[in-house]
Amino acid sequence: MAVTPTATHAYNLFALTMESRYGNNWRASIAPETIAALADEIVMGFGGHAVSPTLTQSGGSAPTVWRFPDGSHARTGHFGLRREDLEEQAA
Repeated sequence: MAVTPTATHAYNLFALTMESRYGNNWRASIAPETIAALADEIVMGFGGHAVSPTLTQSGGSAPTVWRFPDGSHARTGHFGLRREDLEEQAA
């Protein structure tokens, strides 16, 4: 049985939270800093540790790369939260 990566659970929670709080058009109605802060908070709640040097919520404009305890990865930034697939990283 395949195990769902933690990055997928974090992404799903982020997407559901944004849509339930702000509606389907949340990207256009929320400040980028607010989006980044919530994405970082969710990743940290799932036990993610920053791999890149800066946290987006502390003012960094570059996306933050995170590693979860199960080895899966995610990226956060003003765009929100994205999963990182191992196949894409190897390419």
